[in-house]
Amino acid sequence: MTDTKNDPVVEPSDPADTSDLPDDVILRVNHLVKEFPITKGVFFRKQVGAVQAVSDISFQIKKGETLGLVGESGCGKSTTARSVLRLLQPTSGDVWFRMESESGEDEIVNVATAKKDVMRQVRRDMQIVFQDPYASLNPRMTVASIIAEPLLVYGEGTKQERLEKVKELLRVVGLSPEHANRYPHEFSGGQRQRIGVARALSLNPSFMVLDEPVSALDVSIQAQVLNLMDDLQDEFGLTYLFIAHDLSVVRHISDRVAVMYLGKMVEMADRSSLYDRPMHPYTHALMSAVPIPDPEIELNRERILLEGDIPSPTNPPPGCRFNTRCPKAEAGICDVDEPEFRELEPGHWVACHFPEVQQVY
Repeated sequence: MTDTKNDPVVEPSDPADTSDLPDDVILRVNHLVKEFPITKGVFFRKQVGAVQAVSDISFQIKKGETLGLVGESGCGKSTTARSVLRLLQPTSGDVWFRMESESGEDEIVNVATAKKDVMRQVRRDMQIVFQDPYASLNPRMTVASIIAEPLLVYGEGTKQERLEKVKELLRVVGLSPEHANRYPHEFSGGQRQRIGVARALSLNPSFMVLDEPVSALDVSIQAQVLNLMDDLQDEFGLTYLFIAHDLSVVRHISDRVAVMYLGKMVEMADRSSLYDRPMHPYTHALMSAVPIPDPEIELNRERILLEGDIPSPTNPPPGCRFNTRCPKAEAGICDVDEPEFRELEPGHWVACHFPEVQQVY
């Protein structure tokens, strides 16, 4: 597989352009918005507001790379991922995805508006590994039935061929084929997550969303699962959208990293640039909270403590959404004008009126 870690990634200057993707781009998200209506009334329900979970974000992912998506709880990471997969219907925006058609040629599909028969084909190529391995597996089904279910839905192979595929997938994710007839409760958290990964791989997808796949696991198991995902990416040429809270985990697995705050994307860059030269005040605060395994540096470095609480997504503040907690915010500017998400350095995008490179390590 081609190494994409050092390749420059140029975001579209006008993300609302056509679906004509470069050959090396598998996914482009244009002006994605997802709102959840707030209603009142018993018999005649009336919408009185909306939760602005994701507000006009754009990005793209190249084939074979991993884009990490980070931010505080409730910032819209998982909603973004589920809207990309259309597990949630986007309120507006486009999700252009390059998939392999039945004829074997590349076909570009707008997932946000695709019809049911097209989505059935898209879902072969787009899969998800959920956060909680205890809740994402049916406790009444055997491991073999869980992994073979996508194959059965799509009419792939005979019963014996599906069983052989299940055994192969179990070997691929580091489990014994002899475990096929066991039930989920007989496995540890890390083993259950491996079963979830095997299920996601059953239809040979090209793109996978990893929605905090290690956050529910013991720290001693997290590295094993992350290394497994790295190995699978190399073996099958997979593309990942990786969601996590742990910035150390994101740095380990991601090629590029995007930072979200209150439904907006505030910074995006390749891994080295974002961790060594963060420009957004919110990213500075996130990075300062990452523990460093060097007592002298850890004791002497400055922690950036944000004051106040995250504003409600039902009524976000005007201007920059971070202005109510930002130590650099200026009245009349940050609380009035929304900053443009612009490219300040090659491949380094920031939404801030006063961006500044700050060493946080």
